[in-house]
Amino acid sequence: MVPKFSTRVNRRSLLGAAGGASALALTGMLPKIGSAQDASAVEPYNGEEVTITYGFWDMAQEAAITAQLEAFKVHFPAITVEPQIVPWGDYWTKLQTSLSGGESFDVFWINSASLPVYASAGALLPIDAVVGDGGVDLANFAVPLVEMYGWEGVQYGIPRDFDTIALFYNKDIFDAAGVAYPDDTWTWETFRTVSEQLTDADAGIWGAGLQTSWQENYYNFIYQNGGQLLSEDLSTSVVDSPEASEAFVYLTGFFADELTPTIAIQQSNPVADTLFPAGNVAMLPGGSFRAGTYGQADANIDVAPLPQGKERATVTHGLANVIWSGGANPGAALELVKWLAGEEAETILGESGATVPAHAGLQQPWLDANPDMNLQVFIDALEYAHKVPDPVVGFEWQIKIQEVVIEGFAGNIPAEEIGAQAAAAANEVL
Repeated sequence: MVPKFSTRVNRRSLLGAAGGASALALTGMLPKIGSAQDASAVEPYNGEEVTITYGFWDMAQEAAITAQLEAFKVHFPAITVEPQIVPWGDYWTKLQTSLSGGESFDVFWINSASLPVYASAGALLPIDAVVGDGGVDLANFAVPLVEMYGWEGVQYGIPRDFDTIALFYNKDIFDAAGVAYPDDTWTWETFRTVSEQLTDADAGIWGAGLQTSWQENYYNFIYQNGGQLLSEDLSTSVVDSPEASEAFVYLTGFFADELTPTIAIQQSNPVADTLFPAGNVAMLPGGSFRAGTYGQADANIDVAPLPQGKERATVTHGLANVIWSGGANPGAALELVKWLAGEEAETILGESGATVPAHAGLQQPWLDANPDMNLQVFIDALEYAHKVPDPVVGFEWQIKIQEVVIEGFAGNIPAEEIGAQAAAAANEVL
């Protein structure tokens, strides 16, 4: 019997689940908090007893971060680091409020879309003092990741991890249907055909699990179809192009034909967090950051490259550690950021299986942490990965596109009009 799910759509709930809670739009309107500082003017840490805070949002990485901080304490016994975890849905609101109020995390996670916003507001301390002769060789990190965390020629963050998108699949569902597993020959047509074959409404199984997340869903398909998100000067959205519009039409067909859980169902039953690991979904385009969770799930899960469109493509991203410019102990904060970028800390992160370390040559521990899945596809995907553009206005433009896409996937906007309406909505805030 098919499970019973709520059919009432709540757009705010969906935006929050997809990483686009409306409060996050405020990151594009951050007031001036401070003035740019010269990192070389910061007094080096002198060995005194100090306490600093470290803010992050992913509970799945809490154990790894605890292990990192315990190891850091061995090297710097007089520095106490208090981890402060704030769930993603509240993180940016808390960060903005605390920075504006003059009391925030000393060191914290940031994503690339927010870096220009916080750097331009004077909220971040340049980290040049620990780069190069200071101990951190940026050549150990992929160029696109390093570039994500520089602004106007100044480096503000050091990458800690990276992610790409691939196709998770439930081997038991494929075996029961007698269907061959996905591989690198799959195309959009293959993905659609197999989704039809594996969808079984009576058994409560959908062939595909397409989320409302921009990173794990439609951005990849837009790039695969030869499209782009923004103009070269980052001033205009171009998701109204024929290439992007075709991708929206293709994806909407999965929702219209119920080959993927509907928008209403996803409101209370997130595909990636609930339905896929529970065995209700056969295939899920998902990020490498989900591998650790799926490796522990009570399901027979593996991974393959994303189906290929006109070209092979995925989006890539990575988080960085940054320092609050108004912190009372910038010297100690610099030591923490420097240590977290080193081999010992990055190895601990990889061994946890939670995310892929950004440091070159240290991805093997992450692969070894989940040996039953072919996670090498995420590493290989860097060869054809696209960096999402990051204008200084922040990522409200992405939220505006997402709002339109959700309405389209729900059947409230004709599929062929999604691109045009999404571009118009994004351009209002660009």
